[in-house]
Amino acid sequence: MRSILIKKVLWEMDALAPFRIPAAILKADEASYEWKLGPDFLAIFDEEHEGITGHFEVQMELHREGGLTTLEFNVQGIVDTTCDRCMVPIKMPIEADYQMVVKHGDPADSTDEVVFIDSDSSDLNVGQHIYDFILLSVPISHRIPDCDQMENSPCDTSILTYLSQNQVDEMPKGDKSESPWDDLKKQIDN
Repeated sequence: MRSILIKKVLWEMDALAPFRIPAAILKADEASYEWKLGPDFLAIFDEEHEGITGHFEVQMELHREGGLTTLEFNVQGIVDTTCDRCMVPIKMPIEADYQMVVKHGDPADSTDEVVFIDSDSSDLNVGQHIYDFILLSVPISHRIPDCDQMENSPCDTSILTYLSQNQVDEMPKGDKSESPWDDLKKQIDN
């Protein structure tokens, strides 16, 4: 069992090699990187990867001014997922921009926006950050907006019709109070 774990860790380390930014590049005034990623990239980090697959392009621009290195990421791609409304497979386009600042210092002080690396560190691996950026780019709601208005909608129109016919516009009005706090106020008053 131990040898399998060691092999997996070594494979993951080797799989992340394309995402290493050498220290010499981090000291440059400007640099650019581009990655084309697929489902294999997501599988490096999590075998289930939130039920998300797809193909992505990530561009990274490095800018250095003074002692401050800024990494700007642009994530674009198509996410293969299941529609939350009609449960058919859909392809959702995503695009988002992220920024990260790299400074020299104690790596334990790193935050989401500022990454500290040791002064004697040889490189910075941005693979985990790219994975996080991809997941953050995927909307919480997995559906195509206004797909019921589209001519060639990928969604199941029979389910969308059923949902629109059975949609409740207003809560039924009855003797119950609109405020959930009214019952609590009554008990406090007694």
